[in-house]
Amino acid sequence: MEKPKIESVLLLDLPENLQLIVMEAVASELGTEINILTSPSSTTADIIFAMWNNRHEGYLKTQNDQAALFVFLPPEEENLSTISEVINSREVADYAFADDTPERIKKRIKLFLNSIKKRSPSKAVKQLSTADRGLSLWRRFSDFALRMFRPRQPVVTPEMVSIIGGRWERVRRLGFGSFGEVWLVRRRGTVSEYFAVAKIPHESRINEKLLQEAEILRKLQDHPNAVGVIEVLEQGGKIVLIEEFVEGRTLQELMDEGMESAQKEQVFLQTVDLVAYAHEMAIMHRDIKPENIVVTSQGLVKVLDFGAAKDVSLRSVSSTVVGSRPFMAPEQILGQSRRASDVWALGVLLYALSTEYLPFYSEKEKELMDMILEAPPQRPRELVPEIPPELENIILRCLEKDPEKRYPHARALQKDLLEKIPEFGEGKVIP
Repeated sequence: MEKPKIESVLLLDLPENLQLIVMEAVASELGTEINILTSPSSTTADIIFAMWNNRHEGYLKTQNDQAALFVFLPPEEENLSTISEVINSREVADYAFADDTPERIKKRIKLFLNSIKKRSPSKAVKQLSTADRGLSLWRRFSDFALRMFRPRQPVVTPEMVSIIGGRWERVRRLGFGSFGEVWLVRRRGTVSEYFAVAKIPHESRINEKLLQEAEILRKLQDHPNAVGVIEVLEQGGKIVLIEEFVEGRTLQELMDEGMESAQKEQVFLQTVDLVAYAHEMAIMHRDIKPENIVVTSQGLVKVLDFGAAKDVSLRSVSSTVVGSRPFMAPEQILGQSRRASDVWALGVLLYALSTEYLPFYSEKEKELMDMILEAPPQRPRELVPEIPPELENIILRCLEKDPEKRYPHARALQKDLLEKIPEFGEGKVIP
């Protein structure tokens, strides 16, 4: 596979300490022959490292989107929706907070540069009929994965200054998105370290969305695979949702490294059981994907991010387009989500766990949506002949274009899976 040729790196408004960190990382990972630019010029940069500020916002939004982008964010930056838009418009992009520790920044940059080195400049989409169509699950999904909520471990630093609701001490910002930011927080006055996650909206108009998420999580609180709600606060006119902190690894990370068959099957069983429980409560998740599934060191699965979820107790179909494109059902793309849309996403997940490929993929969003709407998925056994026919049939039923032909809800999927393949979960089914 041809590798991208990297000739120039632009350092845009970086203070001296960040310049040194970046140049050290570039020299270590890419080589010292790279041309370092310190201001925009006629030379097109292959990689841009930029300190975010209003002066260069227009340049970063219009610069050739083939350039990889790494943004350093000021600690109190508030223009988060614009930053998120710019970062997510790039094929390869990442960020770090400028006041982060040098060790964390170096680690983040190293991962960023490694992803560039592995990238191929040839973006032609291969035919669906070939067994070789596309890249590994991680590469195929990473272009669409929302980078802004990547979890970090609860490391306590001197940056803790703000108190939420008079009792939750901010430890570290975990990420941000167009709706708000997420913080790791610690309960004050407790003898042991008691960590939680705080979701804080950018604006008070998002309050209703957070209240709905809290209500949905409360309905699911009796299920072991649901994230618990600790409390809901109001501060500065904004609703703050305090949730259980789940320490573990995302399913995306585990899949990227390689998983044992028994672990794949157990993770899927726990995930489908939580979604089935939610469906019985008239709740659909609408954003099931590996990055929203965390597995603890004890093997317990927690399904995160019910921010896109919807209570459908009053109607069976949602009229909003929410979700992550490679996991979205045809009717979800058209703004008509229903519980069968979650079944589709579970089918995509089971397909990926079984084959290490996504059933539908294109780097062009329009092409991807057309594939989901019109093209049949490649049969899993064409990719991995060891997959049992019964499992293939279950996967393909989940991926029926017509939601009426799928399992109507996750409990029906779970029941059929365990009736037809009772040993599923023992590591004997998924290769």
